[in-house]
Amino acid sequence: MRRALVLALIGFLLFFSYPALSWYGPFIGFGSGNDATHDMALGDVDKDGIADLVTGNYGTQNYVYYGNGDGTFTTTHAFGTGTDLTQEVLLCDVNNDTWLDIVVGNNQQQNYIYLNDTDGTFDTTSYPFGTGSDNTYGIAYGLINGDAWPDLVVGNLGQQNYAYLSDGVGNPFDSIAPIPFGQGEPFYSRTWDVVLADMNNDSDLDVVVANHQQYNFVYLGDGTGSFNTAYGFGSQEEFTHSLAVDYINGDGFLDIVEGNYDGQNRVYLGNGTGSMGTSYSFGPVDDRTQVVTLSDIDGDTYLDVLIGNGGDTPFQNRIFMGNGDGTFSAFYNVGSPDITWDAVFEDFNGDALTDIAVVNVGQNKIFLNSETTMDNLASIFDVNTFFVAGDTAYCTDVLGSSKIAFGLGRGGASQNPEGRTDLILTPTEHDTGNLIIVGGPAVNPVATEFDSYFGITYTFVENVSFEIQCEGYAIFLDIAHDYPQEDICIVYVGEHDGRNIMLVWGYGWFGTYAGSAYIGEISNWSVEQGYHMLMIRWNDINTDGLIQSGEIAVQHRN
Repeated sequence: MRRALVLALIGFLLFFSYPALSWYGPFIGFGSGNDATHDMALGDVDKDGIADLVTGNYGTQNYVYYGNGDGTFTTTHAFGTGTDLTQEVLLCDVNNDTWLDIVVGNNQQQNYIYLNDTDGTFDTTSYPFGTGSDNTYGIAYGLINGDAWPDLVVGNLGQQNYAYLSDGVGNPFDSIAPIPFGQGEPFYSRTWDVVLADMNNDSDLDVVVANHQQYNFVYLGDGTGSFNTAYGFGSQEEFTHSLAVDYINGDGFLDIVEGNYDGQNRVYLGNGTGSMGTSYSFGPVDDRTQVVTLSDIDGDTYLDVLIGNGGDTPFQNRIFMGNGDGTFSAFYNVGSPDITWDAVFEDFNGDALTDIAVVNVGQNKIFLNSETTMDNLASIFDVNTFFVAGDTAYCTDVLGSSKIAFGLGRGGASQNPEGRTDLILTPTEHDTGNLIIVGGPAVNPVATEFDSYFGITYTFVENVSFEIQCEGYAIFLDIAHDYPQEDICIVYVGEHDGRNIMLVWGYGWFGTYAGSAYIGEISNWSVEQGYHMLMIRWNDINTDGLIQSGEIAVQHRN
């Protein structure tokens, strides 16, 4: 017969302000669902204070999507011919009227500028630029010749690259002859991306060029619009499709992140001269990277990098967390595999959390950053989730896993193995998968594995005390009065090294199953909104030795 003793509980919360970092599960779609979107641009085109998106589609209609401020885009505006083979779209104020205009780079077609009608539409005025048959893959804008008018640099695949100087009148690029830069005939640059930045700290903008199976280059600007001095970096074997430039290692010199479609992605550290020094590789060697973008998404002052991958088949998009020294380590998966061409960071719903937009061959998506708490279980464990029990798991651990799986809409735990995770999961699953661990120290060794692993630590002094800590959250139990510990289960939901973790950690099978039953009930998720850790107790009120829902209570939350 089980004992019903009064719990002497001291519950406390150790809380640190970790920004939410979770882009799993359901997404908000925009576009037709079968667009071949090759680029997007982000900006407030209608001046309503909400970010809008412009998409460049390959062979279908280009669109402006007006943001609603909640992550959705219900109103659209079409521009272009409807059959443009668009590779690049850019938002900038070409005519200095304070309204963002659209610059479009097409594949072997005429490139265009669409002026904003001062209401967020682009119907009235458009200007052609370029040769009419440019194979444009990259466009950047900036003040490259010292006047007040934004200029353009254009990177073409297998053709001459050009700088276009604005005269600020009418069609701003029709009166000044374009200035060539990069490799000329017969071995033209195979350029996929261009970035303007002051790489040598002389106050003149330089252009960084990503090439396909050629060396990448930094071309130093002379302040007149010309780029003559060049420094190569990378290798001729790399298929570099994207570049991001920023201060990555804190030494005051601009650095470069290189996204490679074939070959490992790399970081090149600048030295203030325009030449690149030390380099570091990161990420899988077989990613098909189309885009890299930088932002400090976790507030630690170190830049993190979003990698958008896409090939002939879908690839996983990822975020790598910066270490502040030029290296990137732990990563987060973003959604499920896609054929992605572009990706951006932005707070799309005004909650001060960093969201992500990706454009694909197929459905374009917004991933809202939702904090990993009890009420978001359906989202954070929607994909790439594995159930784990211990080496000597009880059948109730397996049944508990199934109850949670049913709650998540799985119809049962499709992956419910026994044993240590480093043996039962593949390296990819072990290192990147979301894990739901069910078990406890009284019945199997799974708890031992998770001491000091996945951010989980605990200290147990028999008949005295127990404390568990997970990523800044903690529960402390005073059990000096012979508390019936087999009744207790602690459920923790959090993040660690780029994956979501749920630990259902019972002292005995009674506690483990009671915790699983409680967390497997969907109606309880909203009750526990905002919480990361629960201490659940089963009290056998009717003394039948069976666990009923009315006998399960949450004793402590944080």
